[in-house]
Amino acid sequence: MLADRIRTALILAIVFVLISTQSSTFLFSIIISVTIIFMGWEWAALAGFASNSLKILWMICLSILLALAYLALGITSLSSDINIWLGIYILIFGALFWTCCPLILYAYPEYSAIWNTRYRISALGIFALIPAWCGMIFLKYFDSSGLLILLLVILVAAADIGAYFSGKAFGRRKLALKLSPNKTWEGVLGGFVSCSAIAIPLAFYFIPDVERVNAVSLLLLNVTVVFFSIIGDLLESMLKRNQGVKDSGSLLPGHGGILDRVDGLLAVIPCCSLVLYFIF
Repeated sequence: MLADRIRTALILAIVFVLISTQSSTFLFSIIISVTIIFMGWEWAALAGFASNSLKILWMICLSILLALAYLALGITSLSSDINIWLGIYILIFGALFWTCCPLILYAYPEYSAIWNTRYRISALGIFALIPAWCGMIFLKYFDSSGLLILLLVILVAAADIGAYFSGKAFGRRKLALKLSPNKTWEGVLGGFVSCSAIAIPLAFYFIPDVERVNAVSLLLLNVTVVFFSIIGDLLESMLKRNQGVKDSGSLLPGHGGILDRVDGLLAVIPCCSLVLYFIF
């Protein structure tokens, strides 16, 4: 099990680095779109759609929304830029959604009836997946080297790893017992420390406008990464607990589904894309 987990993680890391840094902006957008559609299948299961026909129908609806977003943003094989302000509006919408998510998490399970229907959870999926899709493509067009995307992925991974080990070693105070019993406040602190330790050296290489890198901007970036990665993780934990499942899928050996690997990143991407665009 551990060997499968390590092997899958290494393959995913290598593939993602190559896709982010070596592909064109248009090819990158296609790959990200296909990945988001696969996530849609897993989200449909978390929404409670039992039959494959209903899952496929939901994926078709998601695909239509992505196609419309392609047209609205002006993404083509010949375009060197996109509709920046429309992209920013989509990212702001996503950031507002994730900022409001703590209210849903805090009220679980007492007030889960407010959102706990198949179609409302499907709507939550649209709010989560479309801004994340937009953020990835937005960052690739903003910096075609793909380094900004890699920076966020590395920071989220660093926060997760730091939170895991510090939580194991020092965890006492539970963060969200009803949603994820293993998460602790000590883990949050450890995640922030590890994220900051990685961000300081990497920012000067990964961020194009290095002159704008300073302590305040790095602090804002790190806080945003740690906070929203936790929110994204807890939201998926809530939906899995709601359906009584351990993983969102079984596509990735040793890891579960795609959503299990990118739940924190879904929340981080739209929020941090705005931070990187306006501050750096």
